Parts: sequence; structure tokens; C-alpha cells
Amino acid sequence: MKQDKNGPLRAFALVGTIGVELATSVIFGFWAGRAVDNWLGTEPWFLLIGLLFGLGLGILGVFFLVKQFFGE
Repeated sequence: MKQDKNGPLRAFALVGTIGVELATSVIFGFWAGRAVDNWLGTEPWFLLIGLLFGLGLGILGVFFLVKQFFGE
């Protein structure tokens, strides 16, 4: 039996992976920014920078993940 390369289970896996990747990168950015703020006493600047950096890395990771999924 021929397996469907982009079947519904792979699509569910892709959606789950996208959610986990975005969430972990934003949480890590939040955590790293907060740690730097506590260390330097510069609240909330590095927290905001960390959040934006984490979000940017998450979006970039999702872009490459989707690109790999569709094989383009």
C-alpha cells in the first residue's frame, strides 16, 4: 500500500511542532531577557528584547520547518 507523503497525520504533526517551536522560543527569550534584567537591574528592557528575539527565532524556525515539510 502506498503511503501518502503529506497525509493528515503528518499535517497534525506539523501543526503541533509549529506550536511547540513558537512557544519554546518565546518562553526561552522571556526567560533569558528576565535573567539579564535581574543581573543588570534594567527591567524591563532585556525582557522585551528577549521576547522579540525569541519570537523572531520562532518564526524563522517555523519558516524553515514548513519549507522542509513541503519540500521546496
